[in-house]
Order: sequence, then structure tokens, then C-alpha cells
Amino acid sequence: MATAFFFVLGGFGLTLGYKDKVLQPTFGYKQYLTRRLLKFYPLHWICLLAALPLALLSFSWKQVPVFFLNATLLQTWVLIRSVYFSYNAVSWYLANTMFFAIVFPALCRFIVKHRLVAALCVVVVYTLIVVLVPVEYRHYGFYINPLTRTIDFIIGIYTALAFVKLREKAWVASWQLDGSCYCSSHFGFGLWHSFSDLRDK
Repeated sequence: MATAFFFVLGGFGLTLGYKDKVLQPTFGYKQYLTRRLLKFYPLHWICLLAALPLALLSFSWKQVPVFFLNATLLQTWVLIRSVYFSYNAVSWYLANTMFFAIVFPALCRFIVKHRLVAALCVVVVYTLIVVLVPVEYRHYGFYINPLTRTIDFIIGIYTALAFVKLREKAWVASWQLDGSCYCSSHFGFGLWHSFSDLRDK
């Protein structure tokens, strides 16, 4: 639950900081992405190098692709525990956060233009994951996978959009639509985390 809070907070913060810029035709994705990369990767590499000596104690050539995946923050796309928790184990969180930052501009534009559709998609996806994910993949599918954890990030975006409406006192005319989106996304959030005991198995 604590991890979910920080993913939600990430969506909230990026939306408050970048929504207006992202919606501009002159938005520079390259400049935005460069800033994100410089924010995440240098510190990650320092931590990875610090953890490397311990890993070398039991070195095998099989670790080379694992090291590459971890260094590039792609380890959470592999559903093997020894890969997504490799080296600096908590870097799986950073890997997902980096993915959220990459897709945020497109995600934000879509949600702003199609708020109700996006909120309903969140609820449908939540439900399908709960029903379809096999028991043996629940920890990865619910807790690690960047696509499923994007749902937490999306809830943060919706929360920020609702906050902006209230702050600008522009919510009176559109409160029904925003309220529907807000409630739909949070219904999905409640459904998702009601299965938190399953995710930890």
C-alpha cells in the first residue's frame, strides 16, 4: 500500500508540474525526457556499482544480461524474481517510475481529452487483472509489473486534475464529469488494493 501511495504521488506531482506544458503544441518531449533521464540514471548507476561487489562473489556469465537490464532500468519487464530484484533490489521501484515518466505526456493528453473513457478503462483493466492473472504470477502481476502499476500512476493524474479544478474554482460547470471520472478511478483503486493480500503471496 505504501508503494502504491508513492506511485499515485508521482502521477499527482507530474500532472501539477507538467500538465499545462504537455498540452502545448510546442512541448519539447526530448528536453523533458532528457531531464528525467538525468534525474534518475546517475544516482541509480552509483547505487548499482555499490551493490556490484557483493554480486561478484557468486559471479556467473548469466548475470551479464541481468546487469544490463538493471542498468537500463528494464528489469521489471521480466517476470523472474532474481531479475526484477537483482543487485539493488529496490531499484524495481525506480524502473517503474522511469517508465511512468516516459509515457506521462501521451497519457496526460489522452486523459485530459477523454477523462470518462480513460477512467472506465482503468476499472475494466483492474477487474480483468484480478480475474485472469494466475495465482503463481500474482506477486509479479499485481506488485511489480509496470503496466499494472501504471494504474496507480493514473489515479494520481486524476487526483491532480480534480485538485486543479477545485483550486481554480472552475469545478461548478463540469463537476459531474470530473466527479464521475474521480469516483470511477478511485473505485478501481479500492478494488485493486482490496486484493493486496493476494499480491504479497
